[in-house]
Amino acid sequence: MDSNCIALLPGVLTFLSDPKQSLPDDTCLEKLLDWLTSIINEDDDRNLLDQQPCLLEFISSMCESKTTDPIILSFTLKLTGLLAATKKGFSRLEERGVVRVAFAREGGAVREQWEEASVRCGWLLGLRRMLEHHRAMLFISENALTKLILQSQCEKSLFVAAAANQLLAQILNFHHPPITAEQTAQENGHSSPEWITVTTEIVGQVGGALVSQEHFRVLQALRLLALSLPGCRAPLLGSVWRVALGPLEVLVEAQTNNLSLPVMEVLQAAATTELFSQSEARVEELMRATLKERDPKTAIRCASAIIRQQHCSEPLKRMAVGIVLQPLEFITGSPLQTLPSGSGDAKEVSGLQPVLEDQLSQRSMCISLLSLSLSSVAELSLSNSLFVDAPVQPVTEAVLQLLKVSLGQSPSPAPYNKSFVHLIGCSRVQRCGLDALISLSSCEGGQGLRQEVLNVLLQYLQSPDSDPTVLQKTLQALLKWICSEELEECTQTHLFTQNLFPALMKRVCDVHWEVRDSTLEFITELTVNSRDSAAFSSAVWGSGIVSLLLACLDDSESYVRASAISALSQAVTTPRHQGAPNANSPHSLPDEVLTRLTDILAQDDEAFPRRAVVKAFIAWLSGPRPPPSLDQSLPGLLALGIDDLDWEVKVHTLALTETLMDKTLSRCSLAEALGKLQEYGAFSVFFKGLLDCDRPVAQKSCQLLLRLREVIKVKCESAGSPGDTPTFQLQSHQWGKDLLRKWKGVDVSDWSAEGKPEGHWPKEEVSLREVVSQLDLEGMQQALMRSSDHVMASPQSLMEDILAVTQQGDDNAMDCY
Repeated sequence: MDSNCIALLPGVLTFLSDPKQSLPDDTCLEKLLDWLTSIINEDDDRNLLDQQPCLLEFISSMCESKTTDPIILSFTLKLTGLLAATKKGFSRLEERGVVRVAFAREGGAVREQWEEASVRCGWLLGLRRMLEHHRAMLFISENALTKLILQSQCEKSLFVAAAANQLLAQILNFHHPPITAEQTAQENGHSSPEWITVTTEIVGQVGGALVSQEHFRVLQALRLLALSLPGCRAPLLGSVWRVALGPLEVLVEAQTNNLSLPVMEVLQAAATTELFSQSEARVEELMRATLKERDPKTAIRCASAIIRQQHCSEPLKRMAVGIVLQPLEFITGSPLQTLPSGSGDAKEVSGLQPVLEDQLSQRSMCISLLSLSLSSVAELSLSNSLFVDAPVQPVTEAVLQLLKVSLGQSPSPAPYNKSFVHLIGCSRVQRCGLDALISLSSCEGGQGLRQEVLNVLLQYLQSPDSDPTVLQKTLQALLKWICSEELEECTQTHLFTQNLFPALMKRVCDVHWEVRDSTLEFITELTVNSRDSAAFSSAVWGSGIVSLLLACLDDSESYVRASAISALSQAVTTPRHQGAPNANSPHSLPDEVLTRLTDILAQDDEAFPRRAVVKAFIAWLSGPRPPPSLDQSLPGLLALGIDDLDWEVKVHTLALTETLMDKTLSRCSLAEALGKLQEYGAFSVFFKGLLDCDRPVAQKSCQLLLRLREVIKVKCESAGSPGDTPTFQLQSHQWGKDLLRKWKGVDVSDWSAEGKPEGHWPKEEVSLREVVSQLDLEGMQQALMRSSDHVMASPQSLMEDILAVTQQGDDNAMDCY
């Protein structure tokens, strides 16, 4: 804790204890508490109460006063728990009787204001913070606080109830080394009589709550079990489970829909413990029973949770997969899973069919169930968890069939299902189906359907009725399936020339800007992934797409213009293979595009296109085939970029300069490379960026100058000579004058014609090596990394804000952020 904060803390606590003062923003109290927490965590042996006696005086007065503001009292209780979390702190507070007044509720402010939810919440959180040693557990036991905590667990206030559950879970998971060396292993901090008394009371209450007729009590007991089971140790774990097992069996058997998922969370928590391997605990058996849930939606959610389990038997996982796939299987009439005929698993999965058939005949339920099934397929196939006796190909075929029906196609060859009518034109099912296809593209076994998948996706791309969000997912799926595996050349030619590019050209002109934007992004990604394909190259140069992309540079929407720039910059550098239109004729298109992009950088009012332009130049400069005139254009481009008003454009310009620097240094000697970089204006970019008011720009410049300084040092040392580096007349550049003023304290305007101040850089010319060695780049980098947050978000600033309330009017609200 620095001296400035020490000086401010007493005044802050005096202000908080004054009933006439009020805080316009109580979030500052949480920030103050966070800061004190970090102070204690940094040094566990630090006794903050001895160093800051004002803390003890503040806590004592707030807990004993009957007029304390509830918000301040809640803060005080949390602070008390924090300070009492160490043995030394607990002893100091106990000596003054503060722990008892704060948490035993025998009198004072806590008793008077117990009806305030914020006070009850602060009381619970304070106890939870304090529960770090055996004496805190002893205090809870001696003062019979367990009953009060359990009562708080079922409060109407969700904040209070959640805090109570967290505290109860911490008690059940409490473990602390023995207090004295004389204690036996049976009487250590984890199994002391006090802890056993408290946990026995909690476990008994849990058992009673689980058989209660009050829904909220049952729910809270289930939540406590899910929170505490993973951290429970034997023998308490066994005791808890013995009490919970019977009621859990009843709940699973009763199939109370609104409790099935909380029950599944308890079973998942139990599965992370040794209970899972104990047959008498029946964890897996109960999981299996949840799959018999009469509500298909709940059953599917439970099944998805089971499939994600790390440790789960194959028969149970197989049954869960069957539940997840059942709506898809029923609608399409396709068997998606191989189960032994007449097996118990097959019978249990088919047990849901009557209810499922009834619900699928209703439009809203049909769409909801199918969407849930498809979403589960997408989520689980990404982790390769889905396919237990369920081959990828049949699942993919079923998804394709749904997508075709949703487009209005007849469901041939499957028999007609009356539920099909609910799917026609349903964008929700379409989106979920496309998500499933995206995930299935990475699964082994589905590539045999690749052509059929591409055909269906092209139909969606060509359909005039496709929703914009559906089209976005269609393009994502197309990219995945096209790039998942290399197509034969003839197949590529047909796909790109006959189907894909004509559809893309229509979508580039779509009335919805989101569709135009997504299509252009797709073209960019496809070009990056397919640029070496002769079929793709032929489609790019023969379809007229490049001319259309040029036209998109004038789009009214800035996002679209930015995406068009990215797509165009990739397209015009696509290699022209033999056989591509005009492959052997000179073409000035790249240079024409370069001119257009330079104009956009200089003139576009929106930042997104200008950022895209600089990123396009980076891609060109990094690539094997940059436009011929790029080299001559770089000085102007760098000058435009570093003077841009948008900080991201400037950072991208620095990245472009870095690419240029790397490329030049790798091809030339040091002197030659530095000379070329000076001609490009690279050093002006670096120094302007170093002085920029936007921190990311200055950081990037500082990083690059440090790299440059190291390169010069290493190459000069290896050559055994100081080496020649470019020189500058600093006073002839504004950035040079600013550098002298900022780092050397020199104002060039004060220099006389006869000379210069002693000990400063010369007025005439300075070498690059001298500039970068004179600048304290490490110090600047460190300062930039700290940013302004170290002042604006510091504890000192926070406390100054709190104290400032006493000097300001009501119209000036405190801003603790």
